This record gives sequence, structure tokens and C-alpha cells, in this order.
Amino acid sequence: MIREIILDILEALILLGVFSSLINQKRYIIDNKIKSILFSIIYVVTTYLSTHYVNNLYHTLLNIVIFILLLTFITKISLYYSAIIIALFFTIIFTTETLTQFIEMAIFKVELNQILVVSKYLFVFSVGSKLLQLFIVALLLKYNVYNTHYSFSKEKSLFSNFLIQIGIFNLFIYILIFSVLNTEDNKVYNIIVFSIFFIFSIFAFLYLKEKERMININYKYKIQEHQISNMEEIISIIRQEKHDYANHINVIQALCCLNKPNTVERIKEYVSKLSDIIHLSFRYLDTGNDYIDGLLSIKNNYATKNKIDFNVRIDESFSLLKVREDELISIISNIIDNAFEALRLNSFSKNKEISITTFLDNSTFCIEIADNGEGISEKIIPKVFEKGFSTKTKEKDDHGYGLYITKQLVEHNNGSISVESTSENTKFLVKFVI
Repeated sequence: MIREIILDILEALILLGVFSSLINQKRYIIDNKIKSILFSIIYVVTTYLSTHYVNNLYHTLLNIVIFILLLTFITKISLYYSAIIIALFFTIIFTTETLTQFIEMAIFKVELNQILVVSKYLFVFSVGSKLLQLFIVALLLKYNVYNTHYSFSKEKSLFSNFLIQIGIFNLFIYILIFSVLNTEDNKVYNIIVFSIFFIFSIFAFLYLKEKERMININYKYKIQEHQISNMEEIISIIRQEKHDYANHINVIQALCCLNKPNTVERIKEYVSKLSDIIHLSFRYLDTGNDYIDGLLSIKNNYATKNKIDFNVRIDESFSLLKVREDELISIISNIIDNAFEALRLNSFSKNKEISITTFLDNSTFCIEIADNGEGISEKIIPKVFEKGFSTKTKEKDDHGYGLYITKQLVEHNNGSISVESTSENTKFLVKFVI
């Protein structure tokens, strides 16, 4: 009984470790001791009771359902994410135990039923499988292979489906071995079933890689479409500039043709007025990233039309960053759009300004985007990155998601984002370690 309780406690901690790695909270167990203890107690009680009072056919199924509900209740995550976590957890448990059994059968020349019955073989199996499981969870925590908060990513959705499929197939194999075929003492059946499992896992993994490759190809096409769209808008701006300049040249030419005594003075006066009222709306920018060049050029055009000073200072090239182009564009675009919105609401200000600056702070690449709108109150600042939070009028359903998505994108790329605001200035600072 003591051995079972100790093993169940280890399994509960392993499950919490899998949970911590998938939600990118490596210190969850330490920071949430009471929840972790409560989860472990319920896990141990549930496992012990189901093991002794429920037959093998329903034991595992019942435990999986209870653990999904328990994880959702204790950690406050969705049932969907709980199912993903339990699927990965069960896959780790089943795979490591299967591997340990095969190794032990090969080393000690024993059958599977001997491993599960003879004390010394059972002890080696229990210790070996648990050490292997702890090692795998340690790797998951170290390399952070998945982040469930980043739920809008197609790649992550694909990986989620992969984990669930593998988990379901593992459950099927588990039931097939220990319940349906009753093959505990039949080595041939075990080898056949385990072989099916590993073959399926290999094909499932290859399928996942192929789908990931197709998604990456699709991502590249979308980036190209975005660039083409920017180029089309830039060409449209240049055509408009050309048309405007052509009209002004025609006026000057007409003045020359009239050849009146004061023609030179009139042309000089006209050109002087032009220099005061004409501002080139399109600017060629060199940020070190062609996609950011196009984005900032379009934003500059919008700023010019709305009489906003758009200052770009690139002290450090964006080429230093290893962030995916579409994600980097979303991060910068969302913050700039937020600045435009702040200036739109501050309609009484005459000298509206947005500035974008890049610089290095030791080995950290910093992007600073500031505006001189009304500012954000101290009470609201902690909420600006929350999902669904917005100070804007609810004209559209998508308000409150721009900065939330921005924060998720930044953190997904191991960066950080912060905001400082006064009554005269609001500054967003994005940092990436390079």
C-alpha cells in the first residue's frame, strides 16, 4: 500500500509537471503549493480506489475522465487543454512503461506476467519507468515544446490534435493488451500489439511533420501576399503623388505661358506656398526588414493624411531579430494602431506624434513605440493586456484583443512587453533577447 501511494504521488507530480511545461509555467508547483497538494491527494485517492474497486476494463477510462475534470477544476484551464495534457501524460506513462517492460524482459529473460507479479522485477519496473518519466518531464520543462495560451496558432492546433490522437490510440492499445485479449502471459501478442503502437506512432509523427511543412509553405505565401498588398498600396500612393505634382507643374507651366510682367514673382510665390503645404506622404524606410519597411511606409502615409508626425528612428536593424515576419508585423502593427486610436480619441491635441525607435540594451533588442495621446490611467495599465479588455466604444466585436494577442506573440518568442503612461505620453516597450 505504501509503495502504491508513493508511486501515485510521483505520478501526480509528473502530471503537474506536464501541465507546467505545456502552459509555460515552470514554477507552477512551487508557486501553487496548496493547489498542488490538493491535486495530489485527490489523485492518489482516486487512483487507489479505482485500482481496488473497478475492473481493468473501466479503471483507466474512469481515471482519465476524473483527471481531466480534476485538472480543469484545480488549475482553471479549459476541458480541451486538460484533455491535451492528459493525453500527453498518458502517452508518456504508457510509452515509458512499455519500453521499461521490454528492456527488463530482454535483460532478465522473463515474461511480462513475471514482471507484474514477482516483487524484485516489479520493483525494478516501477523505479525504472518512474525515473524515465521524470527525465522526460524535465526535458519538457527545459525546452518548452508547447504553449497552450498561444491558441490562435495553426501549428499549435495541429500539435494539439496530434497529442489527442496519440493519447486515444495509446488508450486503445492499453485496453487491447490488458482487457480485451488478456495477453499478460502471451509474449507473441504483446510483441505484435506493441509493434502496432510504435508503427502507428512513427506514421503519426511523419504525418505531423508533413502537415507542419505545408503550414510553413502556406505561411510563406501569406507573407508574400502581405508584401504584395503593401507594394500595391505604395504604388497607389506614388501615383497619387505623381498626379498631384503633375497638376502643380501644369499650373507653373501655364504661368510661364502667360508671360506677364510679374510671372517670376508669381511662380516664386506659388512654389513657396507648395513647400509649406505639400508633405511627401510616402517615405522609403530602411529598417533591415523589407516587410517592416512596407508596413511603416503605409502607416506613415496614414499618419500624414491625419496630420500626425510619424517619426521612425532605427538605431539597430530589425535583421538582428529571429522573430517570424508575420508575428513581428502583427506585434508592431497592433501597437501602432493602438497609438493611432489614442490620438484619434484625443481630438483636441494639435501636435500629434507617434515615434518608433529601436536600440540595444546589452544583449536585448528593444522596440519603443510612443504617442502623445491622453495617456492611460494607473488603474487601467495592469489590464491593457487582458483578453477582451478595452477602453474603446464597443463598435466592433474585436476590441480588446489587439494588445492581448500582441502580448501572447511577444512571450511566444521569449520576449517581454511593458507600458508606461503619463497624461502627456504613452510608451510601449518590447524586448527580445538576441
